[in-house]
Amino acid sequence: MQGFLGERFLSALGKGPEASPPEVLRQVRDFFDRLGILGETVSVEYEGNWYRVSCDESAFMVYRVNSDSGVRHHVPGWPVCLVNSATIFEEHHVPDLGDDHCAAGADIRRWLEIIEHHRSSSLPGSSVE
Repeated sequence: MQGFLGERFLSALGKGPEASPPEVLRQVRDFFDRLGILGETVSVEYEGNWYRVSCDESAFMVYRVNSDSGVRHHVPGWPVCLVNSATIFEEHHVPDLGDDHCAAGADIRRWLEIIEHHRSSSLPGSSVE
């Protein structure tokens, strides 16, 4: 699928000296703005789990919604990806996490692909390959 992202956007996201948190946040905000969902919260399913994804002027966040089962039944959910002006946090880059079956395992690029796919498949008359 070749949508807003394209290979050029993905290859440029967070690479080189411009990979600072403010620059990555700017790029992600531009992406959400182009999709027309800047400032909105979108629910997406990924590998059988539900996530709330949002991006506004101050942060991009992916929040896993707990299904109320298993080991973390007492926790309503947790952030799995966060970008703000000072931080880039990706759950899959946490060394001490090990083989946590609750880990999402997606990086920023993958979350943007998921969001774009979700957005294009939810538009009337769209087709997803």
